[in-house]
Amino acid sequence: MLRIGFVSLGLCLAIAPLAFADQWAKTYSITGKPDLRVETSDANIHVETWDQNTIEARVTTDHYKIGEHDIRIEEHQSGDAVSIAVHYPRIQSSLFNINLRRSRVEIEIHLPREGLLNLRTGDGHIQVRNFKGAMKLESGDGHQDLDAVEGTLQARAGDGHITATGRFDMLQLHTGDGRIEARALPGSIPADGWDLHAGDGSITLRLPDNFPADLQLHTGDGHITVDMPLAVEGRLGGKNIRGKLNGGGKSLTVHTGDGSIHLEKS
Repeated sequence: MLRIGFVSLGLCLAIAPLAFADQWAKTYSITGKPDLRVETSDANIHVETWDQNTIEARVTTDHYKIGEHDIRIEEHQSGDAVSIAVHYPRIQSSLFNINLRRSRVEIEIHLPREGLLNLRTGDGHIQVRNFKGAMKLESGDGHQDLDAVEGTLQARAGDGHITATGRFDMLQLHTGDGRIEARALPGSIPADGWDLHAGDGSITLRLPDNFPADLQLHTGDGHITVDMPLAVEGRLGGKNIRGKLNGGGKSLTVHTGDGSIHLEKS
């Protein structure tokens, strides 16, 4: 019994030093619209806007140190373009992995409201608030939440839901395993074709009353509800609907492999 007690104490002491937090921050001065790229294999990304001509980036860790052999940060600025990459350490020890399952890394960004935004995380969620411009987002295993955004949005999630509210010129939302909920505010226009695709999940799309589009809806295993005036083309099937909204326009494709589709007024 005494020997087991010493072994348990030694295990606790080996793990205890890992329970720490660390932080890194940097501010980038810009003169025009920001062009920001953030890439990480396993971290959450939060983006907020402000009225300053700077980009502020902050990385906060829990159960990780920031340094050459732990969380490593690579950053570069060229004019108004800033790129930040957050790399995780390669840890082989199963003892360390037990503790690091509780680890957390947060990337927080503040930047001017209008510009270019490119975010990618392998295993983490993405949150964007009040941004205007061209947005390209990708998450391997994590949800994406966008609110009060404006412009063009391309968002892809391997395993996680996507929720987006804003005024859109172009909308492309794809998720492999998760639901999609999108609300296009008044003023949204299909300058380019819109495409919403879920491999396994329901899709709810809310559109302004006067939104013009050539509509194509398909579900492999689910039902379709349309709460908008629609001029139906051809034969109407339970799993497929084709028609025109407000006289037609650019293509609007909504497709899910396993889930229902709901088209509603915003």
